[in-house]
Amino acid sequence: MAPDWSSLPKDLLRLVLELLPWSSHPSFGAACRHWRSVVTPFFPAWLTPLLLSAADVGSTNLRFYSPYYHKNFEISTTLEAPDAKFCCAVGRHLTLCQRRMILEADLVTGDIYELPPIRYGWFHFVVYDGADRMFGVHMIGGPPRTARAILDGDGDWDDWDYAAPAPIADDAKLLESSPNTNPVFHGGLLYVLYGDGKLAVYDESRHRDDGHFEILDKPKSFGLQCEDAYMFESDNGELMAVLFGRRGTPVHVIKLNEPEMEWEKVETLGGRALFTGTLTTLMRKTKVKWMQNKVFLPRLFEWPETVHVKIVDRDGELAFIPTSEGGIITPVAKDAKSMWSHELGSEESASNTRLRRSA
Repeated sequence: MAPDWSSLPKDLLRLVLELLPWSSHPSFGAACRHWRSVVTPFFPAWLTPLLLSAADVGSTNLRFYSPYYHKNFEISTTLEAPDAKFCCAVGRHLTLCQRRMILEADLVTGDIYELPPIRYGWFHFVVYDGADRMFGVHMIGGPPRTARAILDGDGDWDDWDYAAPAPIADDAKLLESSPNTNPVFHGGLLYVLYGDGKLAVYDESRHRDDGHFEILDKPKSFGLQCEDAYMFESDNGELMAVLFGRRGTPVHVIKLNEPEMEWEKVETLGGRALFTGTLTTLMRKTKVKWMQNKVFLPRLFEWPETVHVKIVDRDGELAFIPTSEGGIITPVAKDAKSMWSHELGSEESASNTRLRRSA
């Protein structure tokens, strides 16, 4: 009698599994118990976009939180960068500020690359384009100033190239940008958001001549009251912002009407989830119904289980792989009650509902 598919050797099954995309692994493991025994538990990184920063990166491993699984994923290898702070994260790349030094870390390999030292003071924001350019921006407490570093063909970063500061009239009032949100690349330009809804824009093509940030005449304001604001570019290429009231609500999502240069209120996220509350805000399309049209902040009501993992990149798709053998993927969360969330169109957040029920 010929052997059936369920009796294939594990080594052969693992070779087959390596040729399949991450998304097909659960279906592969559902075929039978024997096949499931060779499937390594993994957690797609798009479900865990919230990077929980630490006060001392040199002694604390990086943690990501997943509202989908309600788990912390802790990277097993500590980044050796004492007293650094997180600036931005683009895919597998993490940018850190350490005194007068900017560091670029590869989360998959654990390698850290030093950029040339900063000559003038420090940067309030550092933005990486995910390819070969890094921009340092000084925006708070003085005239806007920009510097640029370029990755050369040998994998080394050139010295910071500083653009001339913007001219400031004697009677001009210095505006201060929103301190909680990074500048955002949009349409080939770099935008900075001010606290009241004004925008400043930097054009890299003019860096050598007058490449400073120019404060635009419009929009003049959000048109809505808010305590905090976070700007981002949507997956549809729209410049957007999420606004929060003093106690978290009301929450508004707005987008820039570029022909009119005015902010407009958005009524739905179109089935997307919005992750904010850090320097980098992310919008993600999701098939998880309870995560759709919700805004998430990294405020946890209870500390979840920590899973020690490594980050793996396969064909440009990132995933967290548990470092302990025999790990089992536990059931996913059914709602957003473990962290702060707000459904767009609702008058209150999950945190308000939780507090009222416990009263």
